[in-house]
Amino acid sequence: MIRIIIERQITDGKLDEYHGLIRQAKNKASNVPGFLSGEIFHVKDDENHVIVMACWDTFEAWEVWAESEQRLDLLDAMRPLLDADEKVVVLENTTLRH
Repeated sequence: MIRIIIERQITDGKLDEYHGLIRQAKNKASNVPGFLSGEIFHVKDDENHVIVMACWDTFEAWEVWAESEQRLDLLDAMRPLLDADEKVVVLENTTLRH
């Protein structure tokens, strides 16, 4: 299992529009094989600083979604709502050594 962290800074006054798009993204991603879950958070003192956390079965499953026409179309619709490009971090489980 992997976790995907997506960080976005939403332009003032655009949060409701962004929430509509992120709902669409989650609905579409949930139909992709390998999608396990997705949650959205915001930084405590900055509701426009949004963090999306998603769990995928494999990196390959995430890549299918990340490169899909559906996601790219949603990103095109989101870009005017963002103050900067999104930042994506891929996390893998770490095995602790003794």
